[in-house]
Amino acid sequence: MADVYPPHQNLDDDAVPPPPNFDQDDDNVSSTTSDNRTDQQKEADRQLAERLSALIESANSKCTPLCKMIRKHIENMEAQKEEDRDEAQLVKNVRPLLQQAETILNETNGAIRGADPDNRLSNKARRNVQDHKATPEEQRLAEAVKVLVEEVGGTIEWARDKLDSFPKAKRDLGPLLDALGQPLTQIVGGVGLLLAGVLNLVGKLLKGLGLDGLLKGIVSATGLDKIYKGLGLGKWLQM
Repeated sequence: MADVYPPHQNLDDDAVPPPPNFDQDDDNVSSTTSDNRTDQQKEADRQLAERLSALIESANSKCTPLCKMIRKHIENMEAQKEEDRDEAQLVKNVRPLLQQAETILNETNGAIRGADPDNRLSNKARRNVQDHKATPEEQRLAEAVKVLVEEVGGTIEWARDKLDSFPKAKRDLGPLLDALGQPLTQIVGGVGLLLAGVLNLVGKLLKGLGLDGLLKGIVSATGLDKIYKGLGLGKWLQM
């Protein structure tokens, strides 16, 4: 598992990744064209998806280089002869990177929560799960969430596996990996409640990379699976 993550993407600060090219078939978009939202609701959802995309893309542009550096330090340690390995130095190198990434994600999570000032998350989830073809804004948001889960979630899982070989470093860095996972989970959960159908797109994107298990774990950790089922939205969990 640890060695099968795909190459990382380079995301410049001002880069906006294009939306994924979804074919118009049953696997990628709703098979129905019924959309009971009013024009006002559609526009509100479009603007919301754009705001969330910008927030998560900004986080990706900052966190992706940090994730690369974390992996590089651990790989360098792994490449050294056992007698030359300095776990204390590894902790010194990696700790600030994890802390910086956690700060970025906590700030992003706060901004995402602020995108719903009326705190009507479940009402929006119930409405926004209505069948409709994925809009370009939703596709862009799904791609941004996919990159976040792939880069940050993938790095967390990868690092946990690698640190099994370095017990002293794992003792110090393990709690920081757990701490980094918390805002990631909250961000994905927040997006899933604000625009429920987006997670279906994210699941399909990650499944193509063999990483859909990461998203399923996050959905379960947030309790989003229970919320969705309670709202009668269980079909969106079939990713």
